Amino acid sequence: MSKQEEVQIIDFEELLRSIESRLASAGMYVQREAIITILQAEEAFLLEKGVLQAYNE
Repeated sequence: MSKQEEVQIIDFEELLRSIESRLASAGMYVQREAIITILQAEEAFLLEKGVLQAYNE
């Protein structure tokens, strides 16, 4: 029995705009570079834990 895997590719710019919009709606204005740094740290953590796998086109 093979394990079924679901692959979902997320557009980074779209994700970044969404986060910026949500923060702005909450009255929080965070520099884009800070958001990018947090997202990169999260990605590294998830890769390290095996929750996320790198995808090369």
